[in-house]
Amino acid sequence: MSLFHFLRPEYLLLLIPAWILVWWLLKQQNDEKKWRNMIEPKLLKHLLVQPEQHSSRLAAPWHLGLLLTLLVVAVSGPSWKLKESPFAQDDTKIALLVSAKESMLTSDIQPNRLERAGIKIIDLLKQRSDTHSALIAYSGTAHLVLPATKDHGIIQTFAQALSPDIMPLEGDNIKDALVLATKELNSKSATIIVLTDALSPSLVKSAMQEGFDKRTNVIFWQIASSELSNDNDFKSAASLVDGHFVKYARDDSDVHLVSSLIDKNFKTAQKDDKSNYEDGGYTLVPIIFLLMLLWARQGFIAELWRRS
Repeated sequence: MSLFHFLRPEYLLLLIPAWILVWWLLKQQNDEKKWRNMIEPKLLKHLLVQPEQHSSRLAAPWHLGLLLTLLVVAVSGPSWKLKESPFAQDDTKIALLVSAKESMLTSDIQPNRLERAGIKIIDLLKQRSDTHSALIAYSGTAHLVLPATKDHGIIQTFAQALSPDIMPLEGDNIKDALVLATKELNSKSATIIVLTDALSPSLVKSAMQEGFDKRTNVIFWQIASSELSNDNDFKSAASLVDGHFVKYARDDSDVHLVSSLIDKNFKTAQKDDKSNYEDGGYTLVPIIFLLMLLWARQGFIAELWRRS
């Protein structure tokens, strides 16, 4: 997809009055030509309000159209290049939503699903030292354990301490967890990562009706063996929010995949944010300046003022 766009596209509407002016000037020239064809040249110069010798100085209206078009395009902010910022990665935010229900104690994945989720979180954060990370635990209710922070040590400590015993209500309230994560991150470049063994697509759908922003990137990370988990539910949930489904892997391949998806989302969000683009209108300034100098030298500006 091309990066070219206008930062201020509404200014392109100025092309309408600009070319109306060009049309008027063309009409003026055509009227003079008609009179020249009908009246003797010696007599015409005494009849015209605008002496004929000045009309030759008037640059072609098409030239004026070119100048005005360049001016409008310049102020509209043509842009095709992202600003280079060495601190861009510091803006990356993620929310780790960990399911702490009873089924997460199943030991199909050693030592059990919940502890393995904590290990996966540790492995992920090792790859993302500059990422602001929030921790949310949910079962029957959803709770913000830690707001977004770069202190990954404290996140690891709390993630490993999660247990169904500390949750006030048993259940699978992914809906409230997603809504809570959206409010906490409040950024289109952020990524929500759900670590769970099972998903209810209907609850994910209901979250979209209660404040969850679909534009937020979501990764549903399966923390269970495929034999004991429903892949289709994960895929359906991911499709509802235009998110991603990542299967559990015994090695670090799933961790690397999640990390790459975070980077991809961040870069996409940067491209969608107009404030991250350089204004290329200044590149047209030398051309516009030279044209104005040339036409001022030819008496174009004075003639245009006199004709108006």
